[in-house]
This record gives sequence, structure tokens and C-alpha cells, in this order.
Amino acid sequence: MPIYLYRCSACESTHEVFAKMSDPAPTRCESCGAEGSLQRQLSRTSFALKGGGWYSEGYAGSSNQGPSSGVATSGEGGGAE
Repeated sequence: MPIYLYRCSACESTHEVFAKMSDPAPTRCESCGAEGSLQRQLSRTSFALKGGGWYSEGYAGSSNQGPSSGVATSGEGGGAE
């Protein structure tokens, strides 16, 4: 469920609301009790792509090759000398 940020136009306080997308927006300020004074604000997302997966394998480009590149460097591979 997303976290929405609301700001009261009467007392200028901000509130985070953890709600479903289908839930109705709050109408009363928790701080001052003003009715109909809340406005939803834009906020930053916490979405981050970390680790392996579809992004690093298909879209990250050739500069982000990890150990799965399949290329052995010198000194590896256990060949006879």
C-alpha cells in the first residue's frame, strides 16, 4: 500500500497516510481538526533497483558486467601449464 503525504492549508502541518489506492482521501486534519483543508502533496519514492535481476541483466548496459559474464581472466580456469 502506498504512503500519501497530506498538508493542511489551515495549520500548515503535514501528515503521512498509509492507505489503499481505492480508499477515500482524508477530509479532517489530525492536528487542528479543520474539515476539508487537506491537500495531497507530491513526495519522493523509495523505489530502488538493487542486486541482480531483469534490470542488471537486460537494461544496465555493457559497463555493468558482473561475475556472470562468462569470461575467464588469466590465472583462472585450472588449465595445465
